[in-house]
Amino acid sequence: MDQQQPNEAQQSPLVQTIINIHNYFENINNQIKDKFPQIPQKSTVFIFLGEFGQQFHNFYAHFLTKQVIQVNKYYKLVKVEDQGNIYYLLNFPMILLYDDQNDQIAQNLCISKFYAEMALKQMEKCSFYLILDNQQLKGDDDKAKLDNVIKDSIFYFGSYYFNEDNFFLLSHQTENRWDYLQFSNSNGFYSYFSQKQQIQTQKVSQNEILNSIIKSGNIINVTKVKSEDLINYGKMMTYLQKQYDALKEQLNLNIRQFSKLLLYLQQMPIVNNNNEVIMEIENYLKELYQDFEDNRNLLTDKASQIVRVYQYINKVNDQENAKKINERQKKVFSPQMKQFKEDNKIKQLKIEPLLSDDLNDKLNRIIQFFIKYLITQIKNDTICEVQKLKLNLKQWCAYCKESLENTLYDLKYITQRIQKGPQEEIENGIYFIGITKAGKSTIINSLLNPHKIVKEELVNEKCYKIDMETKFKIGEGAVSETQKISGVYIGKKEELNQFFDQDESNVFSLEEVLDQNQNQNCKIPQKCFIFDCPGFDDNSNELMRIAHRISLYNYFSKTKNIIVFFVVDISQQNIEQIKNTFDPISYLLENKNAIEEDFYKWTNLILTKAKDGSRQKYLESWEKVYKGYLEQDYSFYKKLFENDERCIEFPKPSKDITKNIKNLVDSIPKTLQNQLQQNERFHPTFKLVIDDKVWRLYEQCIPKAKMKLEQLINFLIEDLDEYILESDDTINQKKEQMQKILNNLFSQIKQDMKITQENCEQILKDLSDWIKGNHHLKHNDFFLQLYIEDMKSILTISKYCQYNNNIAPFEIKIDSLVNKIKTILKMIEQTIQYYKNWKYTGYAASFITAIATFGTSLTLLEVGVMANLARQFLLRRGALWVAATVSSGYLTASTGLSFSVDINFMESWKNTYLKKIYQNELEKEQLLQLQEQQNA
Repeated sequence: MDQQQPNEAQQSPLVQTIINIHNYFENINNQIKDKFPQIPQKSTVFIFLGEFGQQFHNFYAHFLTKQVIQVNKYYKLVKVEDQGNIYYLLNFPMILLYDDQNDQIAQNLCISKFYAEMALKQMEKCSFYLILDNQQLKGDDDKAKLDNVIKDSIFYFGSYYFNEDNFFLLSHQTENRWDYLQFSNSNGFYSYFSQKQQIQTQKVSQNEILNSIIKSGNIINVTKVKSEDLINYGKMMTYLQKQYDALKEQLNLNIRQFSKLLLYLQQMPIVNNNNEVIMEIENYLKELYQDFEDNRNLLTDKASQIVRVYQYINKVNDQENAKKINERQKKVFSPQMKQFKEDNKIKQLKIEPLLSDDLNDKLNRIIQFFIKYLITQIKNDTICEVQKLKLNLKQWCAYCKESLENTLYDLKYITQRIQKGPQEEIENGIYFIGITKAGKSTIINSLLNPHKIVKEELVNEKCYKIDMETKFKIGEGAVSETQKISGVYIGKKEELNQFFDQDESNVFSLEEVLDQNQNQNCKIPQKCFIFDCPGFDDNSNELMRIAHRISLYNYFSKTKNIIVFFVVDISQQNIEQIKNTFDPISYLLENKNAIEEDFYKWTNLILTKAKDGSRQKYLESWEKVYKGYLEQDYSFYKKLFENDERCIEFPKPSKDITKNIKNLVDSIPKTLQNQLQQNERFHPTFKLVIDDKVWRLYEQCIPKAKMKLEQLINFLIEDLDEYILESDDTINQKKEQMQKILNNLFSQIKQDMKITQENCEQILKDLSDWIKGNHHLKHNDFFLQLYIEDMKSILTISKYCQYNNNIAPFEIKIDSLVNKIKTILKMIEQTIQYYKNWKYTGYAASFITAIATFGTSLTLLEVGVMANLARQFLLRRGALWVAATVSSGYLTASTGLSFSVDINFMESWKNTYLKKIYQNELEKEQLLQLQEQQNA
């Protein structure tokens, strides 16, 4: 079913890229209308490359017998006769022009190259003179222009090329006078690279040019390439490679986004304990994976096969299973789903064809164009995300029925929000605890910045607001600003650093929060910590509440002397508010009666939003208000409520709020001093009790830890292949990266080649650090980093569950990964040694010659390397011959003349050679796997 074409504003980057490239290539194809005329074999042909100041016709105008055989904007073919001799003149006016920023000029070059290839196919047996328009060659001087003749492969026209043995340069000077330069192998073709050699020119009239060229006798023959690896269109390939790279990048991004969609479908909140939803998703994933399995020879990750991949995905995405999932999505408007989409920045969770039929057809024509004219780049190139998609589908299908991804998402949601707390024990911790919007952050800001608290009216309610930027946000409306435990240390930054590492970014020193004058006015005792805790009735979700509780335990367990201020909004005196205020503490207490028995040692009460006399009225009507519900577990609340030393009132804003703030700022430090000066410091014993929800998540995940690790290792192996083949890092950088990861692994696995429960955490940390330090993988593998985080979550929650349960051990062999890294290092060393052998035995000379002739004197493997490397230089404009001498010194070619080789060129050569031999090794592995599958 064809989709309606979206308007340009709604088009995805991939769609825009396909449309643009298709339009470029269609323009090229549409311009190639003429068939090149047949001319007699063994004719003599003058090929003029360039515009020649639009005076090409003047070169033959004086001939009595002349005939324009065929002409268009891209070439002109003329037949002339002189003294019984017939010659053919062929001019390509736009074939020397190229501009990275101008697509039309680049396309004109492509069309010119295609016509030139068509012409040479008709003229294989002819003899040629090559004439270049010197004024259209790029370069600051004649030597630079001559360098570009080779670097830009000007004499290469696809399957046909001319060795740069004989050619002529023309530069227009006056009305009919031209500078005439002749180069030939016989008089030292490479001599123009010499710094001492001066280029000699002659002045020739335009009527004499053809006769001068004929008299020179410097005829050259055209050569047909012996291998498709040597097909070269010069700078045209720069343009095609630019388009291919842009398309490949968007294809990888598009497939990756589709893989993410499949993951999100499994993570959705509606999957949780809903067998019908799970079955729909499982059926869809299996249908998708089955197509890849049934057509594994067709649906490869090769770039040349990407159209088939899209066709099969589109087919499945248009089937009944996908439609069922989409129909269900339309009916879901729950807050959980809304939050899920916001957290993951998802616009819509809809399965649909990745490309319309029309776009897929355009993509197919683009790929066919690349296969025809960029075959050596595309034939073995891969769209890496296709293989990763297949790896994911295999695993997802295996455990989709158990909704593992949904479970892991919930588990990760919790663990990523757990705060580790202090790394060293702190002496005094002052905790402000209460439900959301009770006023905890307002109280702390009042203690720190009493002169910056102002009154504001919001929705007809008067409230406090801080009139400055602060680390502690005061929320507005129904949403809490405090989603983590935040703290202030009443002391210096360097002292704080002894207790908290950089991961705990929500704890600050007083000097980070206040300037020097404000700091001096703070009445909180020195070297105390003030902690603002999130509301445990949390206005987000159950998973957040679990994370808060574990975080609070981590803080409490590392605090020697705990003082708690329970903050209660007295304007909403109800049973649930009281329970939600005190339950988080009692839940963690090993002795559940510790608050009741010792409340006077470590707890205080702040009543916020109070009206004058309301506290007394509540005390007088206590029985009527609470009807005895607080007499047992919460009886201490009344004792706090009626104790003037332990209960502080913080009224709603009045006309003059100064008095309210001053009373609060004086009362809290006074209460603190009384408790801190007690002879008996109090530290209740806390025990982490894991919620049933966490236990369920844990029990589902831990048996799958091994499977997750295997998936992670498979992805890493895939990424190593991608890194070696796709990254532009130098060979030494790749060696360093491989050695680093191998050293990290061996420091943990020793000799048994296994990841176990004991070494897993450190290995994951090392892998994560390695990925972050690898620029290519850091930006190109969402899933590898995701699965590392999955395993970290399992290990993190395992630690908390260890308090109550022994974890079943797991282990996984990683010899395949280690062998992969060792193989890469071996090939890197082989490449480095191969280069050294060339360097020190004189082969570098033939190497230079090989590049100039596209490797015709080398082995088949080396031919491919040289051809690819030459094309690489077309893209990067690397300087092959430069004036500066590099460490290797001058290299002498067979002509006996000197060259200096840019060191970047040699690095590129080594890297290209590594990629070539590594690609050969991968192809052998794939062939072996295929044979094993067929035998099975």
